[in-house]
Amino acid sequence: DLDKMNSSLLVLLCALIQFLGLDAVYVNIQRYRGYIQRTHNNLRALEGAADMKYMTTDYGLENLSQRWADRCVFEHQMRGYGENLAFISSTGPTPDPGYVIRESIRQWYNERPLYRFGTGSCGAACHYTQMIWARTSRVGCAMSYCAALSDGRGRVYRNAQYFVCFYSPQGNFIGQTPYTPGPACSRCPMGNTCTREGLCFGPDVMGRRRRRSVAATYKSTMTKSEA
Repeated sequence: DLDKMNSSLLVLLCALIQFLGLDAVYVNIQRYRGYIQRTHNNLRALEGAADMKYMTTDYGLENLSQRWADRCVFEHQMRGYGENLAFISSTGPTPDPGYVIRESIRQWYNERPLYRFGTGSCGAACHYTQMIWARTSRVGCAMSYCAALSDGRGRVYRNAQYFVCFYSPQGNFIGQTPYTPGPACSRCPMGNTCTREGLCFGPDVMGRRRRRSVAATYKSTMTKSEA
Protein backbone atom coordinates (compact mmCIF):
# COMPACT_ATOMS: atom_id res chain seq x y z
CA ASP A 1 0.00 0.00 0.00
CA LEU A 2 0.95 3.68 -0.02
CA ASP A 3 2.47 3.61 3.48
CA LYS A 4 4.71 0.66 2.60
CA MET A 5 5.75 2.34 -0.65
CA ASN A 6 6.62 5.58 1.18
CA SER A 7 8.56 3.62 3.80
CA SER A 8 10.53 1.78 1.12
CA LEU A 9 11.31 5.03 -0.68
CA LEU A 10 12.51 6.56 2.59
CA VAL A 11 14.86 3.63 3.20
CA LEU A 12 16.32 3.97 -0.29
CA LEU A 13 16.67 7.73 0.07
CA CYS A 14 18.44 7.42 3.41
CA ALA A 15 20.84 4.85 1.96
CA LEU A 16 21.62 7.25 -0.89
CA ILE A 17 22.22 10.10 1.56
CA GLN A 18 24.66 8.00 3.55
CA PHE A 19 26.44 6.94 0.35
CA LEU A 20 26.78 10.56 -0.83
CA GLY A 21 27.85 11.81 2.59
CA LEU A 22 25.07 14.38 2.94
CA ASP A 23 24.20 15.70 6.40
CA ALA A 24 20.41 16.08 6.42
CA VAL A 25 17.29 15.57 4.36
CA TYR A 26 13.83 17.03 4.84
CA VAL A 27 11.23 14.55 6.09
CA ASN A 28 7.69 15.57 5.16
CA ILE A 29 5.46 15.15 8.24
CA GLN A 30 2.58 17.39 7.12
CA ARG A 31 0.26 14.38 7.21
CA TYR A 32 0.88 14.22 10.98
CA ARG A 33 -0.04 17.85 11.69
CA GLY A 34 -3.52 16.87 12.81
CA TYR A 35 -2.20 14.11 15.04
CA ILE A 36 0.34 16.40 16.70
CA GLN A 37 -2.22 19.13 17.37
CA ARG A 38 -4.97 16.75 18.46
CA THR A 39 -2.71 14.78 20.80
CA HIS A 40 -1.42 17.94 22.46
CA ASN A 41 -4.97 19.20 23.02
CA ASN A 42 -6.22 15.86 24.33
CA LEU A 43 -3.39 15.72 26.84
CA ARG A 44 -3.86 19.36 27.83
CA ALA A 45 -7.53 18.67 28.51
CA LEU A 46 -6.61 15.98 31.06
CA GLU A 47 -4.90 18.41 33.42
CA GLY A 48 -7.93 19.85 35.23
CA ALA A 49 -6.95 23.41 34.34
CA ALA A 50 -9.18 26.47 34.55
CA ASP A 51 -7.22 28.48 31.96
CA MET A 52 -5.80 25.96 29.46
CA LYS A 53 -5.75 27.32 25.91
CA TYR A 54 -6.56 25.30 22.82
CA MET A 55 -3.41 24.68 20.77
CA THR A 56 -3.19 25.17 17.01
CA THR A 57 -0.58 24.49 14.35
CA ASP A 58 1.63 27.46 13.46
CA TYR A 59 3.28 27.26 10.04
CA GLY A 60 5.90 29.85 10.95
CA LEU A 61 7.00 27.71 13.88
CA GLU A 62 7.10 24.71 11.55
CA ASN A 63 9.53 26.56 9.29
CA LEU A 64 11.74 27.54 12.23
CA SER A 65 11.66 23.97 13.52
CA GLN A 66 12.68 22.65 10.11
CA ARG A 67 15.63 24.99 9.86
CA TRP A 68 16.78 23.88 13.30
CA ALA A 69 16.32 20.17 12.55
CA ASP A 70 18.26 20.53 9.30
CA ARG A 71 21.39 21.41 11.30
CA CYS A 72 21.52 17.84 12.63
CA VAL A 73 22.78 19.04 16.00
CA PHE A 74 20.85 17.90 19.07
CA GLU A 75 20.96 21.10 21.08
CA HIS A 76 18.68 24.01 21.95
CA GLN A 77 18.68 27.29 20.09
CA MET A 78 17.40 29.25 23.15
CA ARG A 79 16.29 32.26 21.10
CA GLY A 80 12.81 32.86 22.40
CA TYR A 81 10.74 29.76 21.63
CA GLY A 82 9.55 26.78 23.61
CA GLU A 83 11.47 23.73 22.42
CA ASN A 84 10.95 20.01 22.70
CA LEU A 85 13.53 17.89 20.89
CA ALA A 86 13.82 14.16 20.31
CA PHE A 87 15.55 11.70 18.04
CA ILE A 88 15.58 7.99 17.41
CA SER A 89 18.59 6.36 15.79
CA SER A 90 18.96 2.81 14.58
CA THR A 91 21.64 0.45 13.34
CA GLY A 92 18.92 -1.25 11.29
CA PRO A 93 16.18 0.21 9.08
CA THR A 94 15.54 3.94 9.29
CA PRO A 95 12.87 4.62 11.94
CA ASP A 96 9.43 5.40 10.53
CA PRO A 97 8.49 9.11 10.93
CA GLY A 98 5.08 8.29 12.37
CA TYR A 99 6.63 6.07 15.02
CA VAL A 100 9.20 8.74 15.88
CA ILE A 101 6.45 11.35 16.37
CA ARG A 102 4.22 9.10 18.46
CA GLU A 103 7.07 7.83 20.63
CA SER A 104 8.55 11.29 21.15
CA ILE A 105 5.26 12.80 22.31
CA ARG A 106 4.61 9.79 24.51
CA GLN A 107 8.02 10.08 26.16
CA TRP A 108 7.61 13.82 26.69
CA TYR A 109 4.25 13.39 28.40
CA ASN A 110 5.49 10.44 30.43
CA GLU A 111 7.61 12.89 32.42
CA ARG A 112 4.37 13.88 34.19
CA PRO A 113 5.06 11.84 37.39
CA LEU A 114 8.40 13.65 37.74
CA TYR A 115 6.76 17.08 38.03
CA ARG A 116 5.89 18.49 41.45
CA PHE A 117 3.17 21.11 41.05
CA GLY A 118 3.81 24.36 42.87
CA THR A 119 7.60 24.08 43.09
CA GLY A 120 8.14 26.82 40.51
CA SER A 121 10.51 24.68 38.45
CA CYS A 122 9.94 22.12 35.72
CA GLY A 123 12.85 20.06 37.08
CA ALA A 124 13.17 16.79 35.15
CA ALA A 125 9.80 17.24 33.44
CA CYS A 126 10.37 20.23 31.16
CA HIS A 127 9.03 18.51 28.04
CA TYR A 128 5.80 17.68 29.82
CA THR A 129 5.32 21.16 31.30
CA GLN A 130 5.94 22.84 27.93
CA MET A 131 3.28 20.62 26.36
CA ILE A 132 0.67 21.57 28.96
CA TRP A 133 1.65 25.20 29.66
CA ALA A 134 -1.72 26.96 29.73
CA ARG A 135 -0.75 30.14 27.87
CA THR A 136 1.04 28.30 25.07
CA SER A 137 -1.39 28.21 22.15
CA ARG A 138 0.71 27.40 19.07
CA VAL A 139 2.98 24.56 18.05
CA GLY A 140 4.98 23.81 14.92
CA CYS A 141 6.99 20.63 14.41
CA ALA A 142 9.40 19.32 11.79
CA MET A 143 11.72 16.39 11.12
CA SER A 144 15.00 15.78 9.37
CA TYR A 145 16.79 12.55 8.60
CA CYS A 146 20.39 12.89 9.78
CA ALA A 147 22.98 10.43 8.55
CA ALA A 148 25.07 11.71 11.47
CA LEU A 149 23.43 13.58 14.35
CA SER A 150 25.76 15.39 16.75
CA ASP A 151 24.85 16.11 20.36
CA GLY A 152 27.11 19.17 20.34
CA ARG A 153 29.48 17.54 22.84
CA GLY A 154 31.39 15.19 20.57
CA ARG A 155 29.01 12.24 20.41
CA VAL A 156 27.51 11.28 17.04
CA TYR A 157 24.41 9.15 16.38
CA ARG A 158 24.07 7.45 12.99
CA ASN A 159 20.91 6.95 10.95
CA ALA A 160 18.75 9.26 13.08
CA GLN A 161 15.32 10.81 12.66
CA TYR A 162 15.45 14.19 14.41
CA PHE A 163 12.08 15.57 15.60
CA VAL A 164 11.77 19.23 16.66
CA CYS A 165 8.75 21.11 18.06
CA PHE A 166 8.74 24.85 18.75
CA TYR A 167 6.04 26.43 20.93
CA SER A 168 4.63 29.92 21.46
CA PRO A 169 4.03 31.84 23.67
CA GLN A 170 6.69 30.71 26.06
CA GLY A 171 6.36 28.28 28.91
CA ASN A 172 8.57 26.91 31.68
CA PHE A 173 9.12 30.21 33.48
CA ILE A 174 10.95 29.79 36.77
CA GLY A 175 8.68 30.58 39.69
CA GLN A 176 5.45 29.92 37.77
CA THR A 177 3.11 26.95 37.51
CA PRO A 178 1.93 25.61 34.13
CA TYR A 179 -1.75 26.36 34.71
CA THR A 180 -4.39 27.36 37.25
CA PRO A 181 -6.22 24.33 38.69
CA GLY A 182 -10.00 24.50 38.57
CA PRO A 183 -13.11 23.70 36.53
CA ALA A 184 -12.47 23.65 32.78
CA CYS A 185 -12.68 27.10 31.14
CA SER A 186 -13.61 28.82 34.40
CA ARG A 187 -10.71 31.27 33.99
CA CYS A 188 -10.45 31.69 30.22
CA PRO A 189 -9.39 35.13 28.92
CA MET A 190 -12.23 37.52 28.15
CA GLY A 191 -13.73 36.87 24.72
CA ASN A 192 -12.76 33.19 24.67
CA THR A 193 -15.19 30.31 24.28
CA CYS A 194 -14.90 26.81 25.71
CA THR A 195 -14.19 23.97 23.28
CA ARG A 196 -15.74 20.54 23.65
CA GLU A 197 -12.42 19.38 25.12
CA GLY A 198 -12.73 22.02 27.84
CA LEU A 199 -10.04 24.35 26.46
CA CYS A 200 -10.07 28.13 26.02
CA PHE A 201 -10.47 29.23 22.41
CA GLY A 202 -10.31 32.82 21.16
CA PRO A 203 -8.92 35.19 18.51
CA ASP A 204 -5.44 35.03 20.06
CA VAL A 205 -5.34 31.30 19.30
CA MET A 206 -6.26 31.33 15.60
CA GLY A 207 -5.26 34.85 14.62
CA ARG A 208 -1.53 34.12 14.33
CA ARG A 209 -1.62 30.73 12.68
CA ARG A 210 0.25 31.76 9.55
CA ARG A 211 2.67 34.24 11.08
CA ARG A 212 6.31 33.73 10.16
CA SER A 213 7.68 35.17 13.40
CA VAL A 214 6.36 34.55 16.88
CA ALA A 215 7.53 35.29 20.40
CA ALA A 216 8.31 32.91 23.27
CA THR A 217 10.19 30.46 25.38
CA TYR A 218 12.56 27.90 27.07
CA LYS A 219 14.28 24.61 26.58
CA SER A 220 13.68 20.97 27.34
CA THR A 221 15.50 17.82 26.23
CA MET A 222 15.11 14.14 25.47
CA THR A 223 17.22 11.56 23.70
CA LYS A 224 16.37 8.05 22.71
CA SER A 225 18.46 5.67 20.68
CA GLU A 226 17.70 2.17 19.58
CA ALA A 227 20.16 -0.57 18.78
